[in-house]
Amino acid sequence: MASNKLKNALSTRLITELSIFIALAFIIEVLVSWIPRQPLGGSITISLLPLIVLAYRRGFVITLFAGMIFGLLNWMLAGFVIYVHPMEGPLDYILANGAVASAALVFAKYRGKAKYFAWAAVVGGLAKYFMHFLSGILFFREFTPDSRHWFTHSIIYNGTYMIPTIVLVSLLSWLLYSKMHEVLEENID
Repeated sequence: MASNKLKNALSTRLITELSIFIALAFIIEVLVSWIPRQPLGGSITISLLPLIVLAYRRGFVITLFAGMIFGLLNWMLAGFVIYVHPMEGPLDYILANGAVASAALVFAKYRGKAKYFAWAAVVGGLAKYFMHFLSGILFFREFTPDSRHWFTHSIIYNGTYMIPTIVLVSLLSWLLYSKMHEVLEENID
């Protein structure tokens, strides 16, 4: 029974779907790379949208894996940049994008309405925001202006791009589900 479950988990369809959603997120990230970035990283993006859809279709574990792979690709796109500490890259890219999988926790309980899709995007976006905030307080304290506490600075700095990202992705998620909910339900095992 366990080998049958593993065989289903690694089906060709699932691997293909996973690859497509990772590629969509990466293509979106490349296309919006012209948007100005913060001095120490971060920008408004809609590349979370494919990960939210994947969370709806495949759940937490698959989306965690996809988000981490996307994060690695995104970090590669940024040139594997490291400003102050070797763990900042894995936290800001790999773990932050993996955290978007928390959207699946909303879908585990609530499905079938566009508002849940939007709330899942908010939850996934807030989880990513938290990872960036954590990176800010762990690794970027030295860049805090004298007039501000490092805790507050991390909230504000990361909020300047994550809050608009969360709002934008949640609106797009709501629209996507409203218009395409039948397609999103197809071939879910």
